[in-house]
Amino acid sequence: MLQGELLSDIIEAVSNTYGNEFLNRLTEKLCRVIGADYTFIGLFDKDNYKSRTVSLVAKGQVVENFDYSLEGTPCANVFENSICFYPSEVQKHFPDDQLLVDMKIDGYIGTPLINSKQEIMGLIVGLFERKIPNKDQILTLFQIFSGRIAAELERLDYERKLEVSNQELELQVKERTSKLEKTLRELSERQNQLIESEKLASLGLLSAGIAHEINNPLNFITGGYYGLLEVVQSSGISQDKIKLYLDAIKVGVERTTKIVKGLNQYTRSGDSLDETISVEEMLENCLVILSHSLRDKIIVKKDFAEGDLFIRGNSGKIHQVFLNIFTNAIQSMEKNGGELSIITSTLDETISIHIEDTGTGIQKEHLSQIAIPFFTTKEPGKGVGLGLSIASKILKEHSGSLEVKSEWGLGTRITIHLPRWMGESM
Repeated sequence: MLQGELLSDIIEAVSNTYGNEFLNRLTEKLCRVIGADYTFIGLFDKDNYKSRTVSLVAKGQVVENFDYSLEGTPCANVFENSICFYPSEVQKHFPDDQLLVDMKIDGYIGTPLINSKQEIMGLIVGLFERKIPNKDQILTLFQIFSGRIAAELERLDYERKLEVSNQELELQVKERTSKLEKTLRELSERQNQLIESEKLASLGLLSAGIAHEINNPLNFITGGYYGLLEVVQSSGISQDKIKLYLDAIKVGVERTTKIVKGLNQYTRSGDSLDETISVEEMLENCLVILSHSLRDKIIVKKDFAEGDLFIRGNSGKIHQVFLNIFTNAIQSMEKNGGELSIITSTLDETISIHIEDTGTGIQKEHLSQIAIPFFTTKEPGKGVGLGLSIASKILKEHSGSLEVKSEWGLGTRITIHLPRWMGESM
């Protein structure tokens, strides 16, 4: 077949093909036309002094590519930008090239591939198990197609780099989008927290005002009670019925006084941590404030340690901790009722307060999230998920800690540890 016919045959075979399909078709056609046993196109890895085939045809078939070292091979000569031709006995010139031995190669011909920057980027090679015929024809074909091969390899490399850049850009966009979404969530949470804090502050002011206003009529009622008692006692009138009414007034006044006192403790403002707090009195105050929620459905059992125990800190904040925990416990039992147990104990210089309910409990997968701000499993309008988050923060300020144990459907036990105050009491 004449040179022109050979070129037309090869060009027709690879027309309208690109990328790996073009490389494989061209290598396969060249292998057949030049009569080689093996033909391959390789790319150089200059840093590691290696080459990797990007298209390899063996005995007329496209086979899997592989890497090989250039050390001691005829391809090393091509790497130095020169045509390498050994028509026969190539193994004698490169005795350390085991591939030549394994493949039973006798003749070798290879030419470099030059990129658009006039840099050597790879090579095209023909391997023969016999002496190579028609050297000039083979070199001419290799040189004719080397420019097209180099251009296609460059295009593939640019395409690969573009794909990598696109993936990196997509990753950066995802990361920045994720950070932006996280920032927006945090801003939203902080806004909600500020709103909730403002509501709590307003509630505190309102409660303090109500407590103050209630105190005035309570004082009048108390004064009137003792005045009436004195008149009755000195009048000689039968006192049984009157005493019954007076006792009812006294009980009502004492109960209201306790509620007002509890509100005053809860609504104390400021950040001072130097107040001396009676643990038993503080727990009783909280129960008085929440007595309307207990009703007859929830039984409260108390087992307080002997002798009054004291802690040091901010009375208003400590009250808030236990009000939040009691509220959670009561809400978990509001449908079916239950039992709320409060136990205090001491060990060395630590006071422990155990609060246990027989409510719905907490699901195992939610236990690790209960102290996260705004996490809640309650129905809308039942809470914003700040109770345990605020409690944990306040306890840390007081060098305390909080432990939660819960079983779904059985109840929850919360244990609070606080340093015991051994100084003077209130």
